[in-house]
Amino acid sequence: MRTRLSPAALVLLMAACTGEDGLKVIHEPPAITIFEPAIGTTFFEEQLVTFKAQVTTLDGSDVTDVSHSWVAGEATICESTGVPADGIATCTTSFSDAGAYTITVTAINTRSDRATATVDINVAYNEPPTVQLIAPESGASLQSNDLVIFEALIADAEDEADELTVTVTSSKDGVLGLPAIGTTGGEYSGATNLTGGTHLLTITVTDTAGKTGQDTATVKVNDAPSAPTVQITPDPPGSGAALTATVTAAAVDPEGDAISYRYDWYVDGSLYQSSTVPVVGTGVTQRGQFWEVYVYPYDGAAYGNPGSDSVSVSNSLPVIDSVTIDPNPAYTDDDIVATPVGWYDGEGDPEKYAYAWYINEVLDASATTNTYPSSATIKGDTVRVIVTPSDPYGAGAAVSSGTREISNTPPTAPGATITPGSPQPEDNLVCGLGTTSYDADGDALTYEYVWYKNGVLTSNTTYTVTSTDTAHGDLWECRITADDGEDTSAYGAASVTVSDVSSPDAPTIDSIDRYTNDDDVDLTGTCEAGCALTFYFSDGTGSWTEKDTCDSDGTYDYTTYVTRGYDTQVYAICKDSAGNNSSASNTVTTQACTPYDTRENTSGYGDSGAYAIDEWATLTDAGTTTITVTANALDSTDEDWYVISTLDNYTADVAAGRNTYNFDAELTAGSGTYSFWVYKGDPDPTYMECASTYSSTGYQEFNYYQQDLGEGVHTIPSDNKACAGAGDSTRNQCTDLTEDWYIKVMRNKSASASCDAYTLTITNGL
Repeated sequence: MRTRLSPAALVLLMAACTGEDGLKVIHEPPAITIFEPAIGTTFFEEQLVTFKAQVTTLDGSDVTDVSHSWVAGEATICESTGVPADGIATCTTSFSDAGAYTITVTAINTRSDRATATVDINVAYNEPPTVQLIAPESGASLQSNDLVIFEALIADAEDEADELTVTVTSSKDGVLGLPAIGTTGGEYSGATNLTGGTHLLTITVTDTAGKTGQDTATVKVNDAPSAPTVQITPDPPGSGAALTATVTAAAVDPEGDAISYRYDWYVDGSLYQSSTVPVVGTGVTQRGQFWEVYVYPYDGAAYGNPGSDSVSVSNSLPVIDSVTIDPNPAYTDDDIVATPVGWYDGEGDPEKYAYAWYINEVLDASATTNTYPSSATIKGDTVRVIVTPSDPYGAGAAVSSGTREISNTPPTAPGATITPGSPQPEDNLVCGLGTTSYDADGDALTYEYVWYKNGVLTSNTTYTVTSTDTAHGDLWECRITADDGEDTSAYGAASVTVSDVSSPDAPTIDSIDRYTNDDDVDLTGTCEAGCALTFYFSDGTGSWTEKDTCDSDGTYDYTTYVTRGYDTQVYAICKDSAGNNSSASNTVTTQACTPYDTRENTSGYGDSGAYAIDEWATLTDAGTTTITVTANALDSTDEDWYVISTLDNYTADVAAGRNTYNFDAELTAGSGTYSFWVYKGDPDPTYMECASTYSSTGYQEFNYYQQDLGEGVHTIPSDNKACAGAGDSTRNQCTDLTEDWYIKVMRNKSASASCDAYTLTITNGL
């Protein structure tokens, strides 16, 4: 820092060159000294710092002609400006960064003479203040007429709490008129009102260095809705009348929120009910009462001012809901009785009625009570009544009943009987009148019949049920109704149960084959329709029963199986639905043969020459094959046909000089019971072998071969089957005897039918 020079130190120097007067003046610059702040003073970031310097002139010039400017290092912090008359040059600034700074002030006079002074200071880091907004809480809902309390905690590392500046702003209301400082303990509080709407509240705390801290809260301030316009109806009400409060002009909510209403009802100044129901129910109000309603609008957050209305209750005349007349239907001999329904008198006055009866819509002035006599009506008349309720103050509204027509009187129920009283299934049922019906109107009557079988309505509408429709155990009911042309009576009824006490006829069994190759036996015959059949079987192994049901046409067809080799007897008994058993049927006997003819069937296979059994390969004359057939023919009308193809090897015969062909058929079993017939090449009777001899008796054995008897032409060879080829006169020429042979086997007519079998053995070449 430059030291200001005193005036005694001024030295006049002689210039090397002189002016006109021989002297040159050397001008002295202004003097400047920084006296505030002291060297080494420490400040904080953003803190306002005021620098002060004393400026003086040494040449007698006016100090205001001197200007001053300030720099920190090379950065200008205060632009050049004139020195005030008191000679105190000032510069106020702040520093955004911490560190050591050299501050230089320069004073310049009008002759550009200058002087400078410096001071060193330190700038320390400045902690910004902190603030926590405690009230109101963010998200709070407030009312526009509420005083909003603000509470916060404020603090600063460098400043005392009461040195901090506080401002509170609203996004809707702007800067709020709240205290600007807090307490030394760091508490801040204030209170104000907020306008309706959503507010973003910001509290800002500023320290002495200018640094700030903030906190925010968002609150909703609700404006209550306006008062509605309300009307009570009816006006005036009678005693007991329901009161209804109607909002005729709705409340308006500044925020546009949906509005509901609370209804506070007062009777004679006392609260009756407070609810959201706009109605006081029927039967509450009384003559002479004064009723008020206050309707408070509610926007979901606050109630607004109410709208109101009031009424005074007058006398109410009695009322009834309706009038009934009974009975319904009404007949000629019925008195008609009127009954008022739903009497109501708001004051609780006793019931009182006036009756006016109309017959065919003409007033009958003689009838003034609640009963109209049957003597005054006939069938077809119409009747109604008008009833007027009244109390001591007057008559209420008249109410008419419906119109009742005097209806036709149905006849009384007739009596019914059924004959016979204990019917059997073969009896017809006849329904008759036990007693006739009575008709009060004197109408002519007809009778109708229906029948129920076991509780189910049938289609029979006559008075008779034929026996073909009944069965044992049936419960039959006859119902008779009388009809007078308009209505039918209740029914009269009688019932009987059909009971079968007679045994059914004995069933029959049709004739069956005494002997059979089948072990399934088909039993057929007659029986009582629907009865339960039991077949009683017996054979050499024991006895047993089997069951079937007779068909609806009175027949049966039942298949059973018997044990082969035994005579099986069977008879049947039939039990009807009533449990009555018949006597036994005839007995039939059959035997399933064993062994049995496996080829016997219903297709006719083997029963004629056209369907002869052909099951073997060609039988050659090699003599190596034997065909054996075991079968039976159960009676003398049964035929078994076979066809055997044979081969005669002519070439081999010529070479051997002997014809080995020898077709042989023999009954090796059953020869006393059976015979057979042979047909060469065709089953037609004209091809029967030795028909003149064997046509009636048949064969027990048959063979066919070539035999050389000499015939007077040559000597009979020792081997009578010898033969030769053509041209040899000493022997017979070999003949090709290849042939198909048809054999028919039958039981001898003298033999009784039985299961006895036969065995037919056939060879060639032996």
